[in-house]
Amino acid sequence: MPVLDRPLRHTLRLAAAAALSLACLSAQQAGAAPLPSSAPAGGAATGRAALSPERLADGVRGRDVVRHLRAFQRIADASGGNRGYDRPGFTRSVRYVAGRLAAAGYRVERQRVPYTDFDIAKERLSVRTGSGAGRKVPVLMTRFTPSTSAAGLDAPLVAPPRGKTGCAASDYDGVAARGAVVVLARDACGFGHQQQVAAQLGARAVVMYYPTPSPRNNYRLMGLPRGSYVLPMGMVSQTDGERLARRAAAHEGARVHLTLRGHDVRRTTVNLIAETSGGDPDDVVVMGGHLDSVPEGPGVNDNGSTAATVLQTALELAPHQDRVRNKVRFMWWGAEELLDVGSGYYVDHLSPAERGRIAAVLNAELLAPSNYGRFVWDPGTGGSHRIAGLFAGYFARHGLPYERQDPGAIGSDHLVFQEAGIPVGGLDGGNLQVKTPEQQARFGGTAGQMFDPCYHQPCDRLEAVDRTALDTNARALAWVLGELALKDGAVRGIRAAG
Repeated sequence: MPVLDRPLRHTLRLAAAAALSLACLSAQQAGAAPLPSSAPAGGAATGRAALSPERLADGVRGRDVVRHLRAFQRIADASGGNRGYDRPGFTRSVRYVAGRLAAAGYRVERQRVPYTDFDIAKERLSVRTGSGAGRKVPVLMTRFTPSTSAAGLDAPLVAPPRGKTGCAASDYDGVAARGAVVVLARDACGFGHQQQVAAQLGARAVVMYYPTPSPRNNYRLMGLPRGSYVLPMGMVSQTDGERLARRAAAHEGARVHLTLRGHDVRRTTVNLIAETSGGDPDDVVVMGGHLDSVPEGPGVNDNGSTAATVLQTALELAPHQDRVRNKVRFMWWGAEELLDVGSGYYVDHLSPAERGRIAAVLNAELLAPSNYGRFVWDPGTGGSHRIAGLFAGYFARHGLPYERQDPGAIGSDHLVFQEAGIPVGGLDGGNLQVKTPEQQARFGGTAGQMFDPCYHQPCDRLEAVDRTALDTNARALAWVLGELALKDGAVRGIRAAG
C-alpha cells in the first residue's frame, strides 16, 4: 500500500486514471491472454473429499504460506532487493504465481494494464555551513513532483520555528522563506498543503521528513494530484530532517545543494487472474492481493503476505474447483504501490453486468508485521458490514483479539471496488500507526512503536514476518473465502444487505 497525503484516495485515483488514459489507453488492449508456465504445483490439496471452510482454512497454515514468502524473498534477493512494480522482481513474482496456478489445474490469464510511471534520474542533497565542504544527505524524490534544473539548485536552508508545522503562512513569521529550501516535518494538514504554503511564500523546494518511532526510516511519497504540487520535493529520514532543521534554526548560514530529476514513462503492468471452473457465475467471489512491492524493499509483508495467502488458498481449492457453490476469482494486482493501478484498471473496464455479478471482494494488507495488530475492515453498514461479521465471528470463536476499522483506514485495492458499489472485506496488521498501550494489552508487542517498523523499508524481509500473525490471519482469510464459495447463505446475506 502506498504512502498518501490526506486528500481522498478516490480523487487521487481518478487523477491518475485520467493521466493513464491520455497517455496509454489508446495503445493497449484490455483483454486477457493466457500466461503459460512450467513451474511445479506443490502445496495443493490432493483429496476429493467434500470441502468445508474449516478444511480449507486448515490447508492455509502459516507454514504453508511461508513457502511462497520464501520464494518471494529469493526473487527479491536476485532482483536488486525488491519486487517493485516496474522491476524484474515483479515479473519473476508473476511467473512464480502463474506457474504454481497452472500446474494446479487453473487456466491462468494476464490482463495487460497500461499506466504512467515516474522514473527518477537523480536525487542528491548536500548541506554545508560557511565555506566548509558539503555533507551528503540521502534523499528520496517525491514521485510526480516538479524537477529541479539539471544542475540542481543552491539555496539557503530554513525551517519554521520549533513547534510550528508550516501548515499556515504565519508559521513562517520571521523566517526568510523566499528563495530558500524549507525543511518540514510531515503534519496532519497534509504534505501537499505544507508544500503549497511554502510555495506561496516564495520557497524554491521542500525537504520533508516523516516523524515515526523509527527515525532512521525514509519513505518515498507521491505528489498526486499533480496540479497541487508546484515545488521540487524530497524526503529524508527523521534523523537527518531534524538535524537539518537544527542547522537552519541556528542561523549559521546553512545552505543546501539539491538536485531532483524525474520524468514520466509509459509502461504496462499485469494483473493475474485464475478462477474456478465451477460455481455460479452470477455470484462471483473475488479474492485478491497486490503482488508488487515498492522499489525500495522486497515487500515480503507488504504485500507478499497477502499474495502468498491468496495463492495457497487457490492451491488448496484447486482439486475442488469444479464443485464450489459460487465461482471464485483469484487475482494478483499489479502496481498497487503506484495507487491501485491494476485493480483500478480492472474495475474501470468491467461492464455494469460484470460488476453486478461480483457478490463480494476479499482483500488484505500487511498480514504479519513484527509488532502486529489485527484489524477487520468494517464500514458499519451494508454488505461490507456482513463480510466483517464473518471475520469477527471467526476470530471470536478462536479467541483471537481484533479491532474493527473503516475500510478506508488503510489504502489498497479493495477501495476501487468499494467505489464501484461492490461489498468488500478484509484485514490488515497495521502499518505506520503507532501501537497504543491498550493495543499492547490486546495484541502483545510494544506500545509506542509502529505496527510495522519495516513498512516500505529494505528490512521488509521474511525474517521480519511474525509467524503467529501470519498463521491466524491467513487461516481467517481462507475460512471466510470458504464460507462465501461453498455456502449460499453468506452470499445471499451480503446481497440482501446491499
